[in-house]
Amino acid sequence: MASSYLWHQFYLRGHQVIWGILFFVLVTGLPNAQAQQKIKKINLSNHDDKSMHYGFHLSLNMAKFRLEHSQYYRDSVYRPDGSTIFSKGTPGFNIGFVLNKKITDYVDLRFLPGVGFYSRTLTYKDFEGVESTQEFGITAAEFPLLFKLKSERRKNVRMYVVGGAKASVNVGNKKKGDAVTSLEINANDFAIEYGVGVDLFYPFFKFAPEIRFSNGLTNLRSPGNSLGARSLDRVTTNTVTLYLFFEN
Repeated sequence: MASSYLWHQFYLRGHQVIWGILFFVLVTGLPNAQAQQKIKKINLSNHDDKSMHYGFHLSLNMAKFRLEHSQYYRDSVYRPDGSTIFSKGTPGFNIGFVLNKKITDYVDLRFLPGVGFYSRTLTYKDFEGVESTQEFGITAAEFPLLFKLKSERRKNVRMYVVGGAKASVNVGNKKKGDAVTSLEINANDFAIEYGVGVDLFYPFFKFAPEIRFSNGLTNLRSPGNSLGARSLDRVTTNTVTLYLFFEN
């Protein structure tokens, strides 16, 4: 009980901190971005001459399961006593570090180890329309390895795209739900990731907001006789994350 309480408090505090940082960035960063055309000074002018860069990131995620239903489910939804099962997006957050290796003037290799706090749900609706929800709270050690393709730098702004893969290892989880419908999942995952972002160069650091999409390849479903296990053939992850990078 104590560990669940601490996880819940950390989860709430993490959201408050990241939302506060995001609000600060939007308030202070947008005027600076709009003023780029008037800026003559180039911040961090020797940034691209360095082969390695380091930093950290904070992020907010919206995560859910991608479901492939079984023949049992497809048959049951047409029966009078049929039920439905679906997944809703739920917010979470991530923290981690940045190790960025320059390969060419336009290509970097990025290793971004960190910890992700995710909450995904499965909702079951019976023939009377009554819903019951199973919640999966997962803490995962994450190891994304991404290629970053950069545009030309325009004064203190540069656009980029990223793509690569991420391995995730479960280091803690909690589950809430009805034992009758409860689905067991394997928390370790492997995903393909891709996204887009913008580098904003300030006098003492580089800030980069990035939106990234993650599609899990691992089938997380465990065999069983519960309604959830019988209704689903395949369960994978689907996540959209807003990253805030701070680098030297």
